[in-house]
Amino acid sequence: MVSSAKKLAYGFGQMGINLLWQAFNTVAIFYYVTVLHVSGTSLSIGMIFFGVMSAFFNVFAGYLSDRTKTCFGRRIPYILFGSLPFALLFLLLFHPIVSRDYLFYYFVVSILFDLAFTVTVLNVGALFPEMYPMKSDRSYVSALQQIFGILGMIVGVAFAKSMGQVLGWGVMGTLFASIGAISLYVSLYGSFENSKYRETSLQFKEALVKTLKNRRFVFYVSASLVIQLITTMFVSLSSFYTKYVVVLSAFQNAMFLGAVFIVAIPMSFVWAKVSIQKTAIHAMLLATSLYGVIALLFLVDDSPTMVIATGALLGIPVAGFLVLLNVLLAEIIDDDSIFTGKRREGMYLGMNGFIIRLGVSLQYAIMAVFFAVSHFDPNRVHQSMAVLVDLRILIGGLPLLLLLGAILLLNKFKEY
Repeated sequence: MVSSAKKLAYGFGQMGINLLWQAFNTVAIFYYVTVLHVSGTSLSIGMIFFGVMSAFFNVFAGYLSDRTKTCFGRRIPYILFGSLPFALLFLLLFHPIVSRDYLFYYFVVSILFDLAFTVTVLNVGALFPEMYPMKSDRSYVSALQQIFGILGMIVGVAFAKSMGQVLGWGVMGTLFASIGAISLYVSLYGSFENSKYRETSLQFKEALVKTLKNRRFVFYVSASLVIQLITTMFVSLSSFYTKYVVVLSAFQNAMFLGAVFIVAIPMSFVWAKVSIQKTAIHAMLLATSLYGVIALLFLVDDSPTMVIATGALLGIPVAGFLVLLNVLLAEIIDDDSIFTGKRREGMYLGMNGFIIRLGVSLQYAIMAVFFAVSHFDPNRVHQSMAVLVDLRILIGGLPLLLLLGAILLLNKFKEY
């Protein structure tokens, strides 16, 4: 029986993970484009290749995690030695140690930051299925993780931009990096491994083939790709939307993004309860449909009050995504262990990361097209009407079209 204190400590690690990663997604490009005046098109094109490279690293990191053997376990050493570099590299992103060549600097530090993120977070996630095999514990701990994760998101998404502008970007980076490191090291208190899962894993080729032949996983990860592409694009585009389309003050911007996650906090336990009473896949289908419909409001919002209200409504399906994606993947891993006789959390999380990072490349491809085609000019206080329309479509119209595909994929998942 795992104590409540250990469950809390493990869940607390999600705060640092989400704080640093979501702040990176929210303001890194914004900072380098609007403050350091790096070309948005060049940055977006470079991030396409960055995403592809990162995708492959996820697969190898997951495979290596499954086959690691130390006296401390398979997963915990990576968390122990990866958390500090993860935090320090975030600081360096917003406290450049060069005075020129910011584009090259951004890519070098971002790649190292992503490597540290992958090694650390993949292994935090790989512990979850083996620590909590019972469905009730999984739903509860997943909801608990997301409570802390949402708090991290509130700060990382809602306050990164305003804190960077008011306190200075270097100060923001220092504060966030400190909180992230502390959070991850606290999580180690609640982390443990089951010794019976430390058997030799499959060879790389066999592990890869069996993973890709798992049709439930293929449908799951394809739908997850679309869902996480949409939510990541929302985070990245929100800074531009609230600067140019519907202008929000720093306080109003914090209220807008904060509303998403404040609503998501209580909704996390609601979605956990729905997943237990019904099934996780039925709950996921509902959350996906809700997001697509609510996002349409960005097409017509014309005041700060309306934008903040839309953000609050989005908190309902976002909470579902945060809780249910973890639960569904854990179910897939359990079923696979029965079929193969091996626990392969690392490989599944690595392949999941591989697909999701390809989605990151797709996001930056979309952003690159936007910067190139819409004639966005970071030196202009007021953008052209064409730019404003494109921003509305990207954040409000495109999500519904893409999520219709995710719904089809989730229905196929349900059939297996």
